[in-house]
Amino acid sequence: MNYNKRLDKLRGFMEKEKLTAVLLTDPINQSYMTGFEIITYSRPIFTLVTKNECILIVPGLEEKHAKLKAEYDRLFVYYEHPEKADQGTDPLALIIKCLQALKGERRLGIESRSLPFELASVLQRDNWELVDVNSEMIKKRAIKDEKELEKIRQVCSLAVGSVQSAFRALKVGITERDIEDAAASAFYQEASYLYPDSFLITRGMSPSGIERTILPHVFSNLRRVELGDGLIITRITSLDGYKGECERTCFIGEPTTKQRELFEVMVNAQRAALDTIKAGVKASDVDTAARSFIQKEGYGEYAVHRTGHSIGLAVHEAPFFRFDEHSILQEGMTFTVEPGIYVPGIGGFRHSDTILVTKNGYEMLTECPRSIEELIFNPINSRV
Repeated sequence: MNYNKRLDKLRGFMEKEKLTAVLLTDPINQSYMTGFEIITYSRPIFTLVTKNECILIVPGLEEKHAKLKAEYDRLFVYYEHPEKADQGTDPLALIIKCLQALKGERRLGIESRSLPFELASVLQRDNWELVDVNSEMIKKRAIKDEKELEKIRQVCSLAVGSVQSAFRALKVGITERDIEDAAASAFYQEASYLYPDSFLITRGMSPSGIERTILPHVFSNLRRVELGDGLIITRITSLDGYKGECERTCFIGEPTTKQRELFEVMVNAQRAALDTIKAGVKASDVDTAARSFIQKEGYGEYAVHRTGHSIGLAVHEAPFFRFDEHSILQEGMTFTVEPGIYVPGIGGFRHSDTILVTKNGYEMLTECPRSIEELIFNPINSRV
């Protein structure tokens, strides 16, 4: 990734807004600017972008990791063991130290959604005017460059393979967790062969049956799949930080007439959304296309979530395919398209595909079986 180019664009924005520096506190935005993909928890990490430097502030246990993987100009480290306590134990003090060395207007770009209140108070006491840069960071990440798209294509291929591995495991008596394990095992086997030096993660859910598939986000449990069950298999995969998502609604044995009807409404709503997508279209128009079809069929009240979301370094990014989201689609944006219908007493129905917006349409990144006949599985043994 060209991190210097990203920093140059941010500095152009800083000059326009008369910002002396930008302090990044969102781990995903820090990864976007430095390549430092890391597990974050109680020890904060900060990135300070000035007109001339990119400064990284990390805890001592991540010092070697940062030196190995991150792109930066200067590294400051705070410690939590007594042997190095004299070199500093307070990350907030390191931020103030770096800021006090800067000349110019005391205008600091910050991310309001991730800036800790304690740190905001410290900065304001030090007479810094805080300027929110959240929307600018969202815009920067929304359009992917060619290297990002290469990663996303790769990870989407892994997501499809993971879903198909789940298909192969399907049979009466298998638990939702067994389906998860089969999908994850296949993912790690394939990904570790193709990308042995990459950072890999997979997760998902496989709710089954009438009562559980109407819960759009629910952890898989030890429920055993029964004859006639519908399932929504979700696989979210990550390769070097970049995410791909593929979801399919499927059945063990023959679905009922009503299940077939709802399945076709969902598939046709997704198709309506996909047919709307191209550069220059409003994001809300994509949601309207899917939602209008569902409403026409009489199920509008059961379509309880947006039609999709941008995807990249985070699974859910802005902008969204939502009725009140008026951002304009641009070439290079990547989204999921996933209108869902959840009807008590019948079940839930949702496919999700990851796509790339192009000038005249879209590129499908998760090509996977989608018709009902392809997604009915033998109740005794899988046939895929």
